[in-house]
Amino acid sequence: MSDSARIHTPDVPLGRLIRMPGGKNAGQAIEDAEKGLESMQAESMRELQRVLKKAEEFYNRAEGKFSPLIVNAFYDLINGAIGLPTAGKDRAIDSMLVSLADLLDYYRTSGEWGDKSVQVHLSTFQLLLRTEGARDSEGTAAILSGLQKVSRKAARG
Repeated sequence: MSDSARIHTPDVPLGRLIRMPGGKNAGQAIEDAEKGLESMQAESMRELQRVLKKAEEFYNRAEGKFSPLIVNAFYDLINGAIGLPTAGKDRAIDSMLVSLADLLDYYRTSGEWGDKSVQVHLSTFQLLLRTEGARDSEGTAAILSGLQKVSRKAARG
């Protein structure tokens, strides 16, 4: 019953390209990587706009009342978007998505619905998307801290 463990070392193309004679120098490789991230950021922002629009539709369909089908679909949408903003270097939106997913998860399991707490998260989502790239980190930290308080308060009832 002895299985041997295999250690897999992934190929790192950037390192290989830098060491290759006539290959890219480190500066060129970093420049190319930054261009790739910029294109991902634009795509990430478009997808986040789509997620926000769909989230607002779920919120409106709930009409201020708990609906298991809507809350589950809403949760799946938000939970599926977590991690997407980090491709565009936007950790604030990702933190907001985690907070909203936690809140929706609480509502899914409790059968309750907190219309105002969900609306606060969606308003913050809109604000963070509009101010992407031009916000101050202290203000954003205060907003995210406030969202966490809203989520905790909703979970306590």
